[in-house]
Amino acid sequence: MPVTITRLISPVDWRTRQIETLKTVGQRNYEKGIDIPKKDPIRAAIEAENLWAERIKTAIDKGRRKAKLAKVSADEWNTLAHSFSDKLVPGVVKREAKVAKFIDAWHPKLSAHLGKIDVLPAVTDADMESRMVENLRGLKALKAAW
Repeated sequence: MPVTITRLISPVDWRTRQIETLKTVGQRNYEKGIDIPKKDPIRAAIEAENLWAERIKTAIDKGRRKAKLAKVSADEWNTLAHSFSDKLVPGVVKREAKVAKFIDAWHPKLSAHLGKIDVLPAVTDADMESRMVENLRGLKALKAAW
């Protein structure tokens, strides 16, 4: 098969690859990820209270959320997370139309963004740093643009 240089695969290929990979290794990879969190999930939830402000403001104001989270250990969280891992693949597959809608809307925006980044020089360390910062700024500007 000849090599085809492709900066960004088509939405159809993207969706197919994502769904097929999920079907093949999704549950196993999800469970592995549960076992090696980057942060303590309970502590992270407590520290992220300000991100949930309006929806759970009453629970936070009364201290109920923090008190309930403090009663759960990371091991208990891990056991619970594993108990739902078999729902990941069928849940995503059932929502494949939503995945398609997202990818179809996001793909042209991401492609346009990459086109802007790809033309930036990448010769010096300063160039590379500039590209990285522009990529970050561009992606932040596109956040929730789909």
